[in-house]
Amino acid sequence: MHQLKTILEVIYSVGDIDKVKNFFCDYGGLSAVGVFKTNASVLKFWNLKEEATADEVLIQFNKHSSGKLRLVKFNNVSQEIIRSSQKPWDTGGIMDINLRVPEVAKTFNEIRDLGWHGLSDPLLQTMGPFKLYDILMQGYDDIIVAFTHRVEPSLELPEGYKIPSHIYNSSLTVKSLEESRDFYENQLGFILLNEYEVKKEEAVENMFGIPMNMITDVTCKANIFSLDGTRDVMFQLCEFEGVDGKDFSNLAIPPNKGLLLYRCEVENIESYYTNLLKKEVKIYRELQEIIIEPYGSVKCFALPSPDGVWWEFLEKTN
Repeated sequence: MHQLKTILEVIYSVGDIDKVKNFFCDYGGLSAVGVFKTNASVLKFWNLKEEATADEVLIQFNKHSSGKLRLVKFNNVSQEIIRSSQKPWDTGGIMDINLRVPEVAKTFNEIRDLGWHGLSDPLLQTMGPFKLYDILMQGYDDIIVAFTHRVEPSLELPEGYKIPSHIYNSSLTVKSLEESRDFYENQLGFILLNEYEVKKEEAVENMFGIPMNMITDVTCKANIFSLDGTRDVMFQLCEFEGVDGKDFSNLAIPPNKGLLLYRCEVENIESYYTNLLKKEVKIYRELQEIIIEPYGSVKCFALPSPDGVWWEFLEKTN
């Protein structure tokens, strides 16, 4: 019997690996726990040409084993930006990753000086049972990071870090919440944690940057999932009713730049893989052994979501 464990990593394909590493490590206080050359078996798994190479930096918060960020700099390949000049309501690929910070307003001012910009000023948000200060910031390679501070229920954060957080959440903007929920819940077997809607009743500034004369006609519907039923690493599906955007679904593939894919851990991966085949889930890459440092040899396969998000599942064999 298989067991879904967690999202180990989010892979971030970068244009300038040193600049991105310096932001998360020198500014944020996270740790670069490994510097690697991408193994040839992974490059082949990603269907890249033989001349392609890649450099990696694995970033972790305070020895937290999940929700890590792996920077990958591809070489000798042509690339596009996955979500170029993106807006939150554009569909396809990974819209953002979420990181906790002690003071959202302070983070906003500090990283704006580093070249990031906000889709709004920091705002107090109500999302389901939570109240939090939240700001979506657009940074390198056009990625968006949500920097958050939870007010209710209150959450104590470790001291001594500008970003005292692993990737605890991430957002996917989808064309059909119903179709995507069925895929993740009934096909992949993920666990629904919460569902909520955000709708403004008056013309106000909003974290998504939707024009104020439109915001009362827009509803953001969200479903929050995790692999194991805990809130350690989650992701949320978001559907924006009332505003249409671009569709980046065909671009969320290696070696394109931006938030590229999720890498998840599974126990008894053969059972899980066989179960998905029986359900006729589309598979990108069949189950095979590849080498991913620092884990060594792993069994791994990949599949796409209805909105083109690349999901990798692995089991460590060492």
